Amino acid sequence: MTLSVTIYGFDLREVNKTTCNANFEPVNVLIYDGEATSTDSVDGLEYCLEQAQKNDPNLKFNYTTTDVINSEVLSGQDVLVISGGDIQLLFNDPSVNSEDIKKFVESGNGYMGICAGAYAASNYNGEYGSGWGISPNVGCNYTYADGFVPITITSYGVNTLKYSAGKIDPCAFISSTTDTFTLLSFTVSNTPGLYKNGNYTPIAIYAENNTVLSSYAAILDDKRGSGRIILSGPHPELDPAKPELVARMVLWASKRI
Repeated sequence: MTLSVTIYGFDLREVNKTTCNANFEPVNVLIYDGEATSTDSVDGLEYCLEQAQKNDPNLKFNYTTTDVINSEVLSGQDVLVISGGDIQLLFNDPSVNSEDIKKFVESGNGYMGICAGAYAASNYNGEYGSGWGISPNVGCNYTYADGFVPITITSYGVNTLKYSAGKIDPCAFISSTTDTFTLLSFTVSNTPGLYKNGNYTPIAIYAENNTVLSSYAAILDDKRGSGRIILSGPHPELDPAKPELVARMVLWASKRI
C-alpha cells in the first residue's frame, strides 16, 4: 500500500512498508592502531561504536584494530578507519601499504579518515611529507588550529548521512533541502584544511566565521572507483564524543546508508 504523506520530502515507511528494513547488516570495521596513531583517538572510536550500538540495537559494528595495513589484513573488511596521530610517522610507516588501501576502496569498500587519517588520504604535499592520494579530489593544507570548534552539518550532509535526532533509521528519515545541524565542541589539533577544487558542497562546515578554518570544509566525502571516502578535520571521536556522527560516517562509508 502506498500513501502520500508530505509534499516536502518522503517517508520511506509510508512509501513502501515491504521494502524498507531498518535492521542494518553488520559492518566490519578495521581501525588502524599503529605507532603513528593516538591512543585517545583509537579508544574514542571504539567508545563511539560501542555507544552507538547501545543506543540503537539495530546497529552492529564488528571492529578490530591493527598496526599493519595490507591486502591480507583488509580482506573481509568493509571500512578502514585511520584517525588522529602523527602525520609524519604515518606517511612513513612501512607497515602501511597505501596502494593496497587504494585497491581496497576502488573495489567498493570504504575509508574514513580523521585528522591525520584525512591528511594521509588527501593530496597533501607539505613540510611533513605527502599524502597517499586515496581521495582523488580532496586537497589539504596544514593548519595550526587548536582547541574546540562548532561545526554545522549542511543540508547535503544531512541527506547524505541520513542525519536526524534520535536513532539511526533510514526508514523514518525525511529528506530536506533546508535542514542543518550545528554540533558544538569538536576538538581540533593542527587540523587539516580540507577542500576540493572548483565548486563543491561539504558534508559539514565550520560554524564560526573569520577563523583560520572558516575557508575550509570540516567534513568531505569523495569516491574512488566504486568505494566511498569520508574525511574529517575535527575529531568527532574525542571528548565530548559524537557517537551518532561517527556511526553515520561509518555506515555511509560502508554503503549501509
